[in-house]
Amino acid sequence: MTLELRSIVAPGDIDNERITMRANTDLDVGDYLLAQSGYVDGSPTIHFFHTYWFPNKSINKGDLVVVYTKSGSDRVRKLTTGKNAHFYYFGLDSTIWDQPHRGAVLLQAPIWQSKSSEEL
Repeated sequence: MTLELRSIVAPGDIDNERITMRANTDLDVGDYLLAQSGYVDGSPTIHFFHTYWFPNKSINKGDLVVVYTKSGSDRVRKLTTGKNAHFYYFGLDSTIWDQPHRGAVLLQAPIWQSKSSEEL
């Protein structure tokens, strides 16, 4: 996978709780979804609790992708390394990464289909 999960930072602290990822190659971050799922015996379960679908945007190799649990406005910050940190927000009022038996799942889904329930 060209975008890798790296860390959960400050779990339980709504102002600072976030999950970090790094791009291993140039990519479109809109090809990815980040989900919080159940986690049992070292594996994700079929239960998804929170999902973030990234907007289409080019990300360069070595850039960081950071998703805060709280609300905020998407932004980019230049790092001292010359790379960028891209910030996104779940928009939640309470923490999620401090809950037991939950984990992060990063899905690469560049091809997808959608229909409303009325269409189906």
